[in-house]
Amino acid sequence: MEEFNKLSRNQRKKVMHQEKWEREAAAFKEKKQEQRRERRRRHNQRIARGEIKPSRPPPNQIRSGHQIVVDMDFDDKMSEREIKSMCAQLSHCYSANRCATQHVDLHITKLHEKSSSRFTALKSVHTMWAKQYIGFHDKEYLDMFDKDKLVYLTADSPNVVEHLDPEKAYVVGGIVDRNRYKLLTLKKAEEQGIAHAQLPIGQYIQMATRKVMTVNQIFEILLRFIETNDWKTAFVDVIPQRKLKENAPGHTEPTEDNNTDSSSNTSDEN
Repeated sequence: MEEFNKLSRNQRKKVMHQEKWEREAAAFKEKKQEQRRERRRRHNQRIARGEIKPSRPPPNQIRSGHQIVVDMDFDDKMSEREIKSMCAQLSHCYSANRCATQHVDLHITKLHEKSSSRFTALKSVHTMWAKQYIGFHDKEYLDMFDKDKLVYLTADSPNVVEHLDPEKAYVVGGIVDRNRYKLLTLKKAEEQGIAHAQLPIGQYIQMATRKVMTVNQIFEILLRFIETNDWKTAFVDVIPQRKLKENAPGHTEPTEDNNTDSSSNTSDEN
């Protein structure tokens, strides 16, 4: 500041003008990056709805070896509309996994009658899904993995995930509940005697509302972290800007937002 005050009036104006230009350039760059992220999210939504055919998997795509499970054992706790939303979110998960540079083994477990019937209604799309990107199972994840290999992801857990262990299978609760069922997935994990944890959202970004995300957003965050090994990048690339607090890390000025969620219904990082 002392050196700045020693400058002439014209020199100070030049310095201030340069600083303003740099701030605006950085904001413009971040705005463009967010617009590209929004376009990618909307494109994935159109693929999931069957409006366009998915692009081919990346030529350098590899199997990451990570196991992600969506626990669908909640049919009795969802309305028909919520089940429809949940199935749409699974479509988004498939689309994201298919286009990932490092795809995971995605398991949909304990698929009950209502959800299964919904997928049957989508048979023309569902039957075309490649098995290396998604697998449907009538059985529960406890019948597929050892207990000590399971980690249930729930926002209510006091534990925090620091990294993703390829030797573990991470479980996401497949439920759209509008927060009717408090501590549902945490209690389930505790009753089953399996580990549980939440994503480290608060360590990297600040959300304007409670840490509530759709299942496909949680899945895409996990995919992005596997690709980048960077939680902040994963959160910022996936979570819509409108859910981030202003002036918080990762927040930029809002761009035109045509709804990046698969539904207005949300699921608590189950």
